[in-house]
Amino acid sequence: MIRAVLWDIDGTLLDSEPHHFAAMAAVCARHGHVLSQADYDRLLGRSMPEVYALLDAVEPMPFDVADFARACTGRYVETVASVRPRPGALERVDWLAARGVPQACVSNSGRAVVDANMGRMARASLAFAISRDDVVHGKPHPEPYLAAAARLGLAPSACLVVEDSPVGARSARAAGMRTVAWPQVPGLDFDGAEVVGDLGTLDWAGLLELA
Repeated sequence: MIRAVLWDIDGTLLDSEPHHFAAMAAVCARHGHVLSQADYDRLLGRSMPEVYALLDAVEPMPFDVADFARACTGRYVETVASVRPRPGALERVDWLAARGVPQACVSNSGRAVVDANMGRMARASLAFAISRDDVVHGKPHPEPYLAAAARLGLAPSACLVVEDSPVGARSARAAGMRTVAWPQVPGLDFDGAEVVGDLGTLDWAGLLELA
């Protein structure tokens, strides 16, 4: 039986991925790098070190990963008030909370971004958030989700994960958790997800084995 729901944040609870990409694009543009829609798709769900490595491999970056991350994070946090929840996401958080289902967040973003996002959502029912800074290995490694299950005192198999990216879905499945993919970008290959669908049309009572 599922006893807790773990949520990805960026692109899942919040429609924040365009804002993250805009922040990265602005930082890169200041140094002559132009990001494209293809870059958006391949960077989706990845941690900042991975983003930096992918961009640097195409064209050497004029700053190190720490400076890049700091600049992108600062620009995003400054504009977090304009980030909107994905339609239906926080309503589902509230629905689960009303039924006593424990919930937490697991993100591939750094702590500053995660804290800004948690403040933006303002949901006490989201008990805590694991950030990329809290683990050695980020998604798609299972460590972030395993860390969340351990903090809840639950077996991984007792957790249901909701993700928007293939990277996150692979992380959750590698951790041994039931995984729902709720994509924003069409055509992504969710090899790590058990269920792919719209949040509002899923059989939540069936997924959670609720009476």
